[in-house]
Amino acid sequence: MPAKISGDDIDVAFNVKYLMEGLKALPATEILMQMNGNLTPVIFTPLTGVKMTYLAMPVQLRN
Repeated sequence: MPAKISGDDIDVAFNVKYLMEGLKALPATEILMQMNGNLTPVIFTPLTGVKMTYLAMPVQLRN
């Protein structure tokens, strides 16, 4: 999946069921993903079309 990334690298994980459910509901081919840290909520918004927001909570990664 192509992406334009700005900021520091972050390792983040999601429950794929909830992530895909939200991404399928967003009516756009380009989506902005905003995050502050690997365990803080992530905001997904489409770059074009309808103004919508999808909020997803990451899951904790274990070593």
